[in-house]
Amino acid sequence: MPKAPIEKTREEYAELIEHISLPDSPVGIDAKLTHAIIIDYLQQIASRLSKIESQFSRNP
Repeated sequence: MPKAPIEKTREEYAELIEHISLPDSPVGIDAKLTHAIIIDYLQQIASRLSKIESQFSRNP
């Protein structure tokens, strides 16, 4: 199972952060890192859902 997104380092998110970067954001939190974590969770969920769906399609 992949590492939990909240446990990953900024370096592990560097590529994703680069894609969603906005240098002049006036947000009070680290919006880039927060969005990277959310996107990573969604990608993990989508992957797990695909596996479940493929198991159901093979066993009607």
